[in-house]
Amino acid sequence: MTKIEKPDVLVIGSGPAGGAVARTCAAEGKQVVVADYQPFGGTCPLRGCEPKKFLFDVTNVALRRMHMKERGLRGCLSIDWKKMMTGMAAMRDPIPKLVEEFYESHGITGVHGKAQFLTPDTVVINRIQYQPKKIVIAAGAKSRPVHFQGHELLTTTDEFFEMQELPSRIVFIGGGFIAFELSHVAAIAGAQVDVVLRSERFLRRFDASLVDCMIEASRDMGVRFHTMLPPNTLTREGDDLVLCAGEDNIEFRADCVVLAAGRIAHVEDLNPEKGGLELNQKGGIKVNEYMQSTSNPRVYAAGDVVGNSMELTPVASMEGMVVSHNILHGNEESPDYSVVPFTLFTHPPLSTVGMREEEAQAQNIPYKVFEGSSSGWSEYRRIGELYPSYKVLVSKKDDTILGATVNGHNSEEIINIFAFAMRTNTTVAELTKWLWAYPSFGYTIRYMFK
Repeated sequence: MTKIEKPDVLVIGSGPAGGAVARTCAAEGKQVVVADYQPFGGTCPLRGCEPKKFLFDVTNVALRRMHMKERGLRGCLSIDWKKMMTGMAAMRDPIPKLVEEFYESHGITGVHGKAQFLTPDTVVINRIQYQPKKIVIAAGAKSRPVHFQGHELLTTTDEFFEMQELPSRIVFIGGGFIAFELSHVAAIAGAQVDVVLRSERFLRRFDASLVDCMIEASRDMGVRFHTMLPPNTLTREGDDLVLCAGEDNIEFRADCVVLAAGRIAHVEDLNPEKGGLELNQKGGIKVNEYMQSTSNPRVYAAGDVVGNSMELTPVASMEGMVVSHNILHGNEESPDYSVVPFTLFTHPPLSTVGMREEEAQAQNIPYKVFEGSSSGWSEYRRIGELYPSYKVLVSKKDDTILGATVNGHNSEEIINIFAFAMRTNTTVAELTKWLWAYPSFGYTIRYMFK
């Protein structure tokens, strides 16, 4: 006889979204089961944000040391790749056990295994059937598959985080967050780096003019960029990997070719058809304003598995809290995507919040622009940064911030100030009256409106 479990809530996925649901529902006395076929914790702490930020912080010190040679620093500073990766792993590797211990201490049942729908109300994991009152899909995303000849020779971004030796020559396929961030890490550590993109424009979620500034800084580090070159084949010739791309089969020889061409909602393995799950245009779980499946009311979804354009850890956590509330109290809350700051942790970091200029134009919103280079400001001259820049959109109607993009050291903190101003409807006139610590990078906001 097949064993059937009937918890209150089954959560598929243990990342930020699934973890938020599990914690909140368990705290309210619900019987919660969390299932994940990968180590507990999710992509962000194990295969994404946290290990990436560790590598960013180490390489940032090395790059700033290089910039400060003309400021009086002496001696060379190089990256010990193996030691850096070992240090990153020492911070990352305990996380799954800590998450599992947290689950146990809070009465949450953790299950290791793949989840698949048998029917709209039944999920099977390790041959055990679960028929919960509510099912939460928080399975995250997976690498976008590619199908050109030789794709099996590609290195995944997950595998990049396990490299104990730095290849001398690396090609990154893709032009999004992870391609840029890891290409900077590799270049500063000493690799020859090429970034190959199938289309024309990099980083479409950021203002194009500030992306150009960041690319100039990247080229100074030795990163080479190539656009309009979809991959055709990848072969091995002796010790070389040979990537041929574009109409003219342009050849790139490397020791490692990393697939960083984006991610898609991790849905297919769940048997969505058997679960009665309608998918959206991006292949994610289609949900209503309450994060509830549009076709199976027993199911809620949160995080990257929804496949929206906000594939960010804080957004996933927020959506998880919305789902938790609606499970516990009925459909009352909806996610708020109105002010979401985010950062590309390149060197320097590129940060943005709110509207881009093209979006304001498309919506016929009257606005004025404050933009320019920050390279002459003392904050950036002191640290030898050559390409810092900014662009701020301000409403002509009420003088509030519509959007901001900042490229430069500490931009991830500057953008949080802009986000706070947007949430509180603070006008530019009010913002420039605020007192800031000086000389700090937050203080540079005052310069932007002169």
